[in-house]
Amino acid sequence: MKNKMIILFIVLGLLLGGTGFVVYKAFAPAPKIAQVVEEEMPAEEVEPLDRSIVVDVTKSRVKHNTVVLSVSGLGGKVRSIAYELSYTSQGIVQGVTSKPVDVSGKDSFVRDDIYLGTCSRNVCRPHLGVKSVTVVLEFTNASGKKSQFSKEYEF
Repeated sequence: MKNKMIILFIVLGLLLGGTGFVVYKAFAPAPKIAQVVEEEMPAEEVEPLDRSIVVDVTKSRVKHNTVVLSVSGLGGKVRSIAYELSYTSQGIVQGVTSKPVDVSGKDSFVRDDIYLGTCSRNVCRPHLGVKSVTVVLEFTNASGKKSQFSKEYEF
């Protein structure tokens, strides 16, 4: 008899819960869909890159699946450099980005450890089949004006 009462209470609880759920879904207000309003932002003026600046990307001879980004001819005129490298590995577009790196007063910038892969908990897995890398650099001069460089490098 005691077991029948427990089963009865469980069944009644499930019925009550199910009924409550159905009633809630039937009378709950529909979610509001926000309208997306596109605003035109004024494009930030980007100056042409100084012709004395030379950019190169090569495969590292020391580290596997790593590229070397070198920028020379800065002449102390550039305050910071930010970079973005994108490449295709096994049909999937991958990439590496940086925050602006301070290069104030320097004539050159070299980053020799840009790994084309992913690392987690000190385990790195290379992205295979990379045949080219597209580099986009953003230079900021001492007065805050920006210039941009973009080029694809084949390996």
